[in-house]
Amino acid sequence: MTSTTKLREAALTIFHRTLAAIDVETVVASHLQLDGNRLVAGDKTIDLDKISRLLVIAIGKASVPMARAAERILGDRITDGVVVSNAVIGSLPQLPVLLGGHPLPNAASLEAAARALSLLKQHDSEQTLVLFLISGGGSAMFEQPIDPGITLDDLQAVNKTLVNCGAVINEMNIVRRHLSAVKGGKLAAAAPRSRQVSLYISDVNSDDLTTVASGPTLPDASTAKDFRQIVERYDLINQFPANVVRSSAFRRSAVASRTPEGGTLNALHTHHLLMDNRRAMLEAQRIAEQEFGCIVELADDLVEGHVEAMMLAHIERIVLLQAKHRGKPVALISGGEAICPVRGNGQGGRNQEFILRAAIQMHQFQTENVVALSAGTDGIDGHSPAAGAIADAETITRATAKGIFAEAHLINSDSFNFFRELGDAIIIGPTGNNVRDLRILLAG
Repeated sequence: MTSTTKLREAALTIFHRTLAAIDVETVVASHLQLDGNRLVAGDKTIDLDKISRLLVIAIGKASVPMARAAERILGDRITDGVVVSNAVIGSLPQLPVLLGGHPLPNAASLEAAARALSLLKQHDSEQTLVLFLISGGGSAMFEQPIDPGITLDDLQAVNKTLVNCGAVINEMNIVRRHLSAVKGGKLAAAAPRSRQVSLYISDVNSDDLTTVASGPTLPDASTAKDFRQIVERYDLINQFPANVVRSSAFRRSAVASRTPEGGTLNALHTHHLLMDNRRAMLEAQRIAEQEFGCIVELADDLVEGHVEAMMLAHIERIVLLQAKHRGKPVALISGGEAICPVRGNGQGGRNQEFILRAAIQMHQFQTENVVALSAGTDGIDGHSPAAGAIADAETITRATAKGIFAEAHLINSDSFNFFRELGDAIIIGPTGNNVRDLRILLAG
């Protein structure tokens, strides 16, 4: 067994064990507990004797395991609710589950938002407790346009444009919030008198909770000026459907100076971050150190950036680590999301393109005894069935011997099929989690 083979095995083991260590149900259960007839949620305690109705509304890629933990803890105290996810991981005995679209909304996305709004408005009172379970991916899975003239086809076109134009997630969500009847705090505003607790699994930078699922329970801090700048930066006015550009919501945000109507923070509404990308990075660090004896550097600064620049920075840094600690195993661990515009009609995503570019770079400069892995903690990378991929300096040599040419796949945004044919795509299916991407680079 070669040293590179051992490094590959180690990188894959670190990734899989990290996913096991950040199990969503376990994390939720540690922050949501019953003490007699009192519910402890985060750092808040709620007297359930004063609550006659308990609604659970779960949104996003981690919604099913989050809701399962809530069902297990609260049991028949839950009176109603709705769960919307992009995949059903196991079953929920009490709460209905809708399969919303991702990365594009579908009819179930609209139905989920309509059900949630109806429940909130119908049962808004001081005796109602609403438990919101929010995770990334909810921006597409849960939606209702603020202008009734905007159709589902329009919403799908908007989301497709935002995903492919090169905008970062915060920019995408600012645009979405201005066009939505549920984002930017508008969902919570449907039940102003109710007690509300929002628990978050974060997939965003700096734990800006207003950006997780576009902030359905937190007031929108973005302004019309922010909206206009993003529209101009990516020329969205010439890419969005005519219905959207003509809508009152678009025109108002494009010309007004005020903030959208997301409301202000309500003293009855509390918000708690349960897990984020840094938690995943720290778990990966622990596993690399304790199980593989690695000297680990956490690259907190390598979070967002163009995929090519991000790749070059990672390769340069792992080579420097390798030289600094010659003869010892080293690891570079980072998280976040690379910006990766789609250029062709192939299958792939930012993680696999990152690794394809890394494979080309390592081959060109004969970077020996280095392995690079990048994968999404949600188990899905872009328009592909893979979570990510793994590569080393020999990847391009192996591919060329099989008649597989990296540059052609790169030009066509077809990184998945490149790695699939080599057996180097990481295919694990939806995980029920979503704390952004994890990049693990190892050197012997």
